[in-house]
Amino acid sequence: MPSRTGQPSAVPQTGAAITGCGAITGLGPDTASFWSGLVNGRSGIRHWLGKDSRIDSKIGGDLSDFQLSGYLADVGQDYPEDLAHKAKKLLRATPLSGVLTAAVAMQAWVEAGLHESPAPAARCAHVCAGHNLGHAYISENLKTFDEDPEYIEPLFGVHHLDTDVVGVTCELLGIRGPSFMVGAACASGNIAIITALGLIRSGAADVVLVTGAPVAQDSLVLQGLAMIDALCTGTFDDEPERASRPFDALRAGFVPSEGGAAVVLESAASARRRGVAPLAALLGGACTSNAHRLTKPDQNGQERAMREALTTAGMAPDEVDYVNAHATSTPLGDATEVAAIKSVLGARAAEIPVNSTKSMTGHCLSASGVVEFVATVLQLRHGIVHPTINQEKQDESLDLDFVPNEAREHRMGTALSNSFGFGGMNSCVAVGAVS
Repeated sequence: MPSRTGQPSAVPQTGAAITGCGAITGLGPDTASFWSGLVNGRSGIRHWLGKDSRIDSKIGGDLSDFQLSGYLADVGQDYPEDLAHKAKKLLRATPLSGVLTAAVAMQAWVEAGLHESPAPAARCAHVCAGHNLGHAYISENLKTFDEDPEYIEPLFGVHHLDTDVVGVTCELLGIRGPSFMVGAACASGNIAIITALGLIRSGAADVVLVTGAPVAQDSLVLQGLAMIDALCTGTFDDEPERASRPFDALRAGFVPSEGGAAVVLESAASARRRGVAPLAALLGGACTSNAHRLTKPDQNGQERAMREALTTAGMAPDEVDYVNAHATSTPLGDATEVAAIKSVLGARAAEIPVNSTKSMTGHCLSASGVVEFVATVLQLRHGIVHPTINQEKQDESLDLDFVPNEAREHRMGTALSNSFGFGGMNSCVAVGAVS
């Protein structure tokens, strides 16, 4: 197990090797641009394209102009020719969420070397984090249906299902093991990662692709979130890059985003057989319920998730070197999480950086856990913690080290990443550096 001094170690038998990552956010179309944006404190938030002008939400992490052809010509130029050709064929009529999920999956798959050194297809699994992915697609087809039912998309009966996102990615990569969705609101990503670890520990799979499926944003859903005062609306509409400001005194709600990510997890034995060096290690994770449906965060539930994650990872609180916070930029949510971190880590909480990836990407909703997991892995590997941007006015009641506005070097052996969701769902995963 990695030590509190930041010294790395090997992947433990009870953990999983992380061998590939992929990300597409407003910061860029791959992990390199994602990392560059994070380190340089760049915001990926802009004005929405093509949304109903009547809605209160005007800004977000908009990826609606993503084009697969341009992506394959740029990011995918080193992909195997047959994979790129297959992607063009399978995804040509696929809605945006499915296209983006497949794109991040290809990134992680290729980085893991599974295109050159494959694992048996029946021993590869796919756990997709997300639900209600097709809101925008359904809304557009509903408009067409109102005019003439005969002209809805010919494959609407398939594409409107979340499982189409799972299926098209499995077909693209030839995955034949257990494959399914995990839906737990904004905790979906972490819980999908924890589920994948369970598949590996149980022996049900050797390799598990975990995708955080981007949610293509729909005007109706955005307005619904605005009406319950969840979103930042009005305050920074003219300066989108300043809107997501976790922990800052001027925070006024989260900024939704269409970003997504993917990781490849596998047993240490599988990685050795394939001759692949792990990027980091998944040490453990846990999830809890608040036993209520309200959106109000619950400190006790968050604390239990963090404590149980540490237990599953075989870690003590004083061995945590860094925390990637859920930190959505809501007044109550950020304050509750800070209190939970302080309770769980004790004096250690004041000694380590606690930052928010969402300050730059916005809130990727059900994909956010995987996006932030990738951010955590990158920070461990580079020995740098990215900033929490837009720290302009300190909230005197929040007194941890939020890495304000500028990245810094920081030796890390272990990290926690939190994700909490509507419906009273809490999750935390523990990640370790490897030699």
